Amino acid sequence: MTFRCVMISQPSYLQVAKSQLQITQDNEKYTVPLQDIACIVINHYSITLSATLLSECAENNIVMITCDKTHLPNGIFHSYLPHSRQNLVLKTQIQLTQPFKKRLWQTIVEQKITNQAMALKHLCPLSLDINKLTHLSQTVLSGDTNNNEAQASRIYFPAMFGGDFTRISKNRPATSQNIEYSEINGLLNYAYTIIRSLICRSLVGYGLSPTLGLFHDNQLNAFNLADDFIEPYRPYIDWYIYAIVETAQKLELSTTIKARLVDILNHIVIIDNKLTTLLNSIDVMVKSFISCINENNFQLIKLPSLPQLIQRSNMD
Repeated sequence: MTFRCVMISQPSYLQVAKSQLQITQDNEKYTVPLQDIACIVINHYSITLSATLLSECAENNIVMITCDKTHLPNGIFHSYLPHSRQNLVLKTQIQLTQPFKKRLWQTIVEQKITNQAMALKHLCPLSLDINKLTHLSQTVLSGDTNNNEAQASRIYFPAMFGGDFTRISKNRPATSQNIEYSEINGLLNYAYTIIRSLICRSLVGYGLSPTLGLFHDNQLNAFNLADDFIEPYRPYIDWYIYAIVETAQKLELSTTIKARLVDILNHIVIIDNKLTTLLNSIDVMVKSFISCINENNFQLIKLPSLPQLIQRSNMD
């Protein structure tokens, strides 16, 4: 079972030795079993790796994430068609009807807004916005035609991070009005990208095409389906980052902070009424989506919900 996410932030040489990732830094060598690794984050320009390692990453369905000069993730390498019944799964995915996709998207949005209300309840239990979010979660229509998701975000983010807070994505740069929140947005974007990459890894591992989304349908986006399924995870990420913001002495994407962001994969969420790590929950969710499309029953989907505490699993 994979459970490690390896982040490398120093000049290194990466290769494979006896089914292990071997990391050479100066005169020191470190090894990690490939079978334990879910993803490798390449966080330095002076890192060299072997072609054999790339091939072994593909064989073991290990995602490799590269970062740009600002140390934000900007690329992903993942396995190519590793599933034994790829053609059958892909045909089933392509044949999904629009009504089915709309009902499934409705379920995802309901869970996302429910999780937003729960996150806010943990942080601000007396906030009047909790009831507003709860109402929005209970009134989502098929396909979210009333755009409850956007309505919830306009309530949720200012309540979570401050009245003037504005989300800034990688494609939407900071302005003079929202520059003070650029550090928080940087943390959010970093963590969102890591989770998105791991969802993509799981989708590909189960023979699905991450390009074919339910709601997201950008022709220039290779990961539309991953962008659909990350939505119920975002409130947990927000809550986790809120805790970092509250305790960090200096708010910047330092190596220490990035390691904490990557470690979110080892923290506990609830899915299928069970406690498990966020990383394991992604597989549970994707497998349930396979059941949905095979049985043509959107109600079989299993989505994550928030626990009572931010807590790390003791599995290492």
